[in-house]
This record gives sequence, structure tokens and C-alpha cells, in this order.
Amino acid sequence: MPSLVAKKKGNKLYYYVVESARVDGQPRIVHQAYLGTAEKLAAMVRDRTAPVPVAASLREFGLPAALWLVAQQSGVWDWLQSLWPAPRSGPSPAHYLLLAAIHRVCQPGPKTEVAQWYRQSILSALWNFAPERFTSQAFWDAFEQILPQAQQDLPWQQDPLEKAQLALLGLWKEKQLVSRRLLAYDTTNFYTYIASTNQRNQLAQRGHNKQGRHNLRQVGLSYVLDGENGLSLCHHVYPGNVADVEEFSTALARITRMLDQNQIARDTVTLVLDKGSAALANTVALEEARLGWISALPWNQAPAELRSRAVEELAVCSSAQPGVRAAGEKILVHGREYLCVVKYSASFAGEQLHSVTTSLSRVLQRLRRLAQQLNKPRAHWKQLQVMRKIKRWLSAPFLAELIRYQLEEHAEGWHLQFDFDAAAFSQLLAQRLGRTVLLTNHLDWSAEQVVAGYAGQQSIERVFRGLKDGDWLGWDPMHHWTDRKIRIHAFYCMLGISLLHYLHKQARVAWADLSLEQLLEELAEIKQFVLLYPPQGEKGPARTAYVLSQQTLAQQALVKTLGLEQLHRSTPRG
Repeated sequence: MPSLVAKKKGNKLYYYVVESARVDGQPRIVHQAYLGTAEKLAAMVRDRTAPVPVAASLREFGLPAALWLVAQQSGVWDWLQSLWPAPRSGPSPAHYLLLAAIHRVCQPGPKTEVAQWYRQSILSALWNFAPERFTSQAFWDAFEQILPQAQQDLPWQQDPLEKAQLALLGLWKEKQLVSRRLLAYDTTNFYTYIASTNQRNQLAQRGHNKQGRHNLRQVGLSYVLDGENGLSLCHHVYPGNVADVEEFSTALARITRMLDQNQIARDTVTLVLDKGSAALANTVALEEARLGWISALPWNQAPAELRSRAVEELAVCSSAQPGVRAAGEKILVHGREYLCVVKYSASFAGEQLHSVTTSLSRVLQRLRRLAQQLNKPRAHWKQLQVMRKIKRWLSAPFLAELIRYQLEEHAEGWHLQFDFDAAAFSQLLAQRLGRTVLLTNHLDWSAEQVVAGYAGQQSIERVFRGLKDGDWLGWDPMHHWTDRKIRIHAFYCMLGISLLHYLHKQARVAWADLSLEQLLEELAEIKQFVLLYPPQGEKGPARTAYVLSQQTLAQQALVKTLGLEQLHRSTPRG
């Protein structure tokens, strides 16, 4: 019969399960199993007798918890509450605005889906509001308090959202997050499904849509980004039929007003622009505003000798900009002297070459099939029809320069001949691909400084791609149809972008080369399990335990650096 035996080794007792039997008439131990110390034995007993959970639920934890923490740490949450105070009971407009921003980052969707997502996230335990509080109608009512109908036509000095943007910039300045004074400016547009018969909306208009949906009404968005920290400093929603060049004059007035009211000297700021805003009137306006600026120059406006300079003649930039060469010279533009810089990027040249060759192969195959169709008997094609088709195919960058075609009319119909211009392709490789021409009024800057300053424009391009593709924050789907709600939608989307960049800055302490996409992926995988155990005794309450999902080394570092472990331990028990 098995029995428990203690053996003393040194100053400790070790326990064994032994089984004895008689061997040749004498009692002997025939089998023994080592159990360990008393502490280990007690732990084994506890594990065997531990209660089994009666229920388990899963919460979204990592990403919403991190965004909530940075909203508090950055001062954004206190700032929102100061603008829109809480009512006597229930969530405040600040709760609705922040929840809309966080939801757009974590799981973009219509307001009808917010309540269910909120129920399954850590925010429901932290805020302790019933999910039924966050219906689409509740959001509508809260947004009415943020921007009432009576205030939609007020001048900018009294507009609630304009004042909120200025106050937010003051907060970023107080946090010393507008330090380099390098501001990136750009514009984009988003198509909508607002009906043509909807007369309550003036922002959604038809225009040239950058996603190719020209048949739909669209809204425009201009946006100023801090060049170093990626925070949204100001934005403007404008009618979709306004061209980028025309919007710049309105945006420049907003930018200078933003700087003046926050006591930021204009001559300490450098505004970085894309070539879409390059125009004589805008250059004059920039000079009158006394701002430093760097602008991409349209290729046909750049000096021919500078833009076609051989790659070997361009100076290699430092290791901070690998694969980049640049050279500059002072030129006379619009009656004034500026510094013109040509930048060559090997990686950009590779991307362009891949795009060109892919498009080239596709269009040549289409032209071959079209030529065969035209040669078929009884083929009835009109010249205008064929020309429109070919023109549409050759609209991709550089294709019109690389493909030569000739359309001739014969008795039996139209004949199409086409060829690939190898000489033009060689010239494209040697003098065009990978190149960007920049213009600036910083005459004392080096070519490398100008190139480094223009890199801020790439940050804002990534923001726009993140908005449209939904990789960072989903602008779509936008189901609002009034101008006021569209402006509020843009406000919380830009607020979400700022919170994301603030979070990214903190996370890079734990992981220096962490991309924003990697950060979102790692945090989204961190879940919180809520385990419900039976009560101890007959009348005791049910017990709840909270456990985080198993984490990778990267996730463990993020949890520690961002303070998520402390938030997990302090989750309200209930």
C-alpha cells in the first residue's frame, strides 16, 4: 500500500510516495516517486483542487487601453472635458468624441456598431457606462452639443471646432511637441455616397477624385502635420469641387492664424508643400506671410540643366538618408532668387521602374488585342472610340512618352501600329526616374538640408494612405450627410491620428525601429480574458479573475513600456 515518507537532506525535508512489499521475507521499498518539498507538494494539491471557471469572456485590451492611456497622459482627455463638460449623469460629449476616435483606429465602422464593440472592449470596464448609452442616435445628439446648428455659420473666432483646434495646438506646444517647427501640408479628397438630391449638404461636391470615383460626390481635406512628431496641428474640410491650388490660400490664412495665436514666430517655421500647391500666386502669398517653405516643383517648371544632371554629378547624402543624392543651385523664379534642389533616390527610382514596366507590359498587351480586333472582318469601329480607349490606357505616368502608335484608315477598316521607344526608355532611366525637384526660400540651406526637410511630406502622404486604406485609421465608411457632422467626423479622425503618433513615439522607447503598422498589429493581439469562478461556500459571491493573453517578447516590452500591465491590474472588479 503506498505511503508518504519524508526524508531529511541537510536542513530540508523532501517527500516521496513509496510502496513496500516483502522480499525474501523482509520488508523492502519496491517503488518510490519523488514529490519535492512541502511547498511544492502544497502547490500540487492546490492545482488539483482549484475550481474550474464556469464562464469566460474576451475583451479587446491592447490597442483601446493604450489609446485611452495616451489620451490621459498627453492631456487630451482633460482638454476634451474642459471644452465639453460632463452632464449630471451619463457620458459627456467628450466621451462620445474620444470613443469615436478610438473606434476609428481599432475597428472602423458605422455608429450602429460602436455599442457592440464598446461592450467587448476594456473601455466598458474603465468607463462603467452601459453599452446602450452609445447608440447612433446618442452620438448624433452628442455631436449636436459639440457643434449646434445655430453655430454652424459663425465666424472662425467663435466656431467651436476652430477654437478646439487652436486649443489643441496650445496643448501640443505646452508638451514641447512642436519643436522642430517643420510643418507638412497636403490635401486629399474622399468620395461619399451622399445622394445628388441631398440639398442639405454643401461640402460634398463632384470633382476630380484621387481614388478615381469621379461619379460620386466628394469632400476635400487639407491637413497640417508636425514634421517630427506627426501630430495634427490643424485641418480644414472644404467642398470637393475646389482645386488644391485654390484651397491653399484658405489653408495659409488658417496656418498663419494658428501660429500667431500660439505665439510661434513665423520666421521660425518651414512649411513643406507638394507640387499640387505650386503656383505663382501661392509663392507670392508665402512670401507675404513671411514663412519659410520647401515646395516640390512640377517637372516642366524645373531648370532643364539641373533636373537632367547625371546621377554621378549629384552629391551623396549622409547615412541618415541612404541611397539619396542631391545638388542645388540658386535660380530666378517668379522674379525672385530661390534655391532649387534636384534629389535622386535609388529606392524611389526602383519603385517607379517597377510601376512603369508593369503598366508598360499591360498596355502593350491591350494594344495587341485591340489591333487584332480592328483587323477582324466586319469590325465596325469609330476613330473617336479607338482614340479614347488608347488615350485612357496611356494616361499612366510616362507611358505616352514610351509608346508610339499610328492609327490608319484603310478600305477594310482601321489599322493600328504601335512600338516601344527604347531610346525614350533609356532617357527616362538616366534623367527622370527617382528624381524630385524642390524649391525653397532658404538660400542659406544646403541641398541635403532641403531634402531632409522635404522628408516631412512623406509622413503626411503615409497618413493619407493610412486614412484611405484603413491601415492606421479608417475615414471610411462615413455615413454622415450634413456639413456639421462631416466636420466633426474629420475632427475625431484627425484626433485619432494624433493619438496614434503620440502612442508610436512612446512605443519606440521599447522598440526603436517599430513601424506604426507593426505597433497596431502587436497591440491588437493583446486580449484580456475575464474568468468567472463559482462562489466559495453556498452564499458567497461569484469570483472574477482577469488574465492577459499569452504575449510575444515584443508585446511584453510594449505592455511594460506603455503601462498596460498596471492598467490591467487596476481593472475594476465586478
